[in-house]
Amino acid sequence: MNIPLDRLYYYIESVAEQIRGDRVIIYRFYPHGSKNINDLNNLRDFEKDSDLPVWVKKAIFPSIWCNDQEPLDYEYYSNNLRPVKISPVSREPKNLNYIRGVFEKSLLLHSEQRSKNLDKYQADNELISVYYWSHAVIARDWFRYAEHVIQKKKINKKFLIYSRAWSGTREYRLRFAELLVLTDLYQDCHTTINPIEPELDIHYNKHQFCNPNWRPQIVLENYFPGSDAHSSYSADFDIEDYEATDIEVVLETLFDDDRLQLTEKSLRPIACGQPFILVGTHGSLEYLRSYGFKTFADIWDESYDLIIDPQLRLHAVTDVMRWISTWSAEIREKKMTQAQAIAEYNRKHFFSQEFFDQVVNELKTNLKSAFDELNQCNNYKSWISRWEPQINDPCVLEYLEKVQDDPTYPSLARIKFVLDLARCHLQS
Repeated sequence: MNIPLDRLYYYIESVAEQIRGDRVIIYRFYPHGSKNINDLNNLRDFEKDSDLPVWVKKAIFPSIWCNDQEPLDYEYYSNNLRPVKISPVSREPKNLNYIRGVFEKSLLLHSEQRSKNLDKYQADNELISVYYWSHAVIARDWFRYAEHVIQKKKINKKFLIYSRAWSGTREYRLRFAELLVLTDLYQDCHTTINPIEPELDIHYNKHQFCNPNWRPQIVLENYFPGSDAHSSYSADFDIEDYEATDIEVVLETLFDDDRLQLTEKSLRPIACGQPFILVGTHGSLEYLRSYGFKTFADIWDESYDLIIDPQLRLHAVTDVMRWISTWSAEIREKKMTQAQAIAEYNRKHFFSQEFFDQVVNELKTNLKSAFDELNQCNNYKSWISRWEPQINDPCVLEYLEKVQDDPTYPSLARIKFVLDLARCHLQS
């Protein structure tokens, strides 16, 4: 499935430039979904979009670093810096923010709340946080055809569970599968297991778990059909799965964590009009409600969402599923009718202009606040104090003469151009 996510970043670029009244530079991971720092590059071809040399553009326009699809990972990018060409004018890269021009700070576009990683970035005092629920915008596009699907329910399982990749923050999914077996719930579930992690090409028995509590002690393949589906399959939906089940149990990317970051996985059942139980970090249901969605506390126990301890929260989810599995036919019909009414409300809200405007206005508001902060904190002094001494250094001057024909590197003329611009702003 080809997802043209660059369209999203062109839209963000246009919003940011309208707010700022001038150019901005968007850096995003491409291929989309990559976590490789070498794939964090500018959205546009700098050599074609204006007459200014590339180096000058990177120096005089503010940068927006987009880490909005994946969870933030401060330590990883601190230890995996982008390599730079060593030269007399090179500057050590720092985490995601590997290019720094005349502005004291850059903007960090992200999609998480209650985040220690974000606290670390803010403590560096180089990036200004810009939050928006990126996956809500993305999911509106990915699941757009679900709005027009008319389901014909023919239930053969109570629960639909997509459990694909299980590495990294998703290790808990293997323990959840084990709990389904230990509680005899697996027979009520339409689900599969990937014994071989598709991203690591390793069996879970040979995997080095970050959290040993999530290592299963039984052979999961004996109870679940196998699958080799990649984690990116969450960008699609199979309407037959929804027609054959009552409730989706959503296994989010983050669970054994404090952060709030809901992906398209949480919005997939909403788009498809399916009741759901959400297996995410604590407070995830309240996060959904803050965007106008309704949940199912009047139909089944949702107190699991308030449990901070992830192991206890996982057990609480299976307790809810066990209780649902005991419903008589009469009770099930009554409660699922109530749940389906909520699901239909959520579906309409998801595809509504009201919800789209809420998410987009949040992006615009937070971008405006970030640019206001950028203007207040920037005085151009650090750029001037860095470059004025350097251009008088014989070693630096020799280097600048050698690379002046390459538009991606500094030359004496380019540095003086930016210095004059910085001094002008300083005087004004």
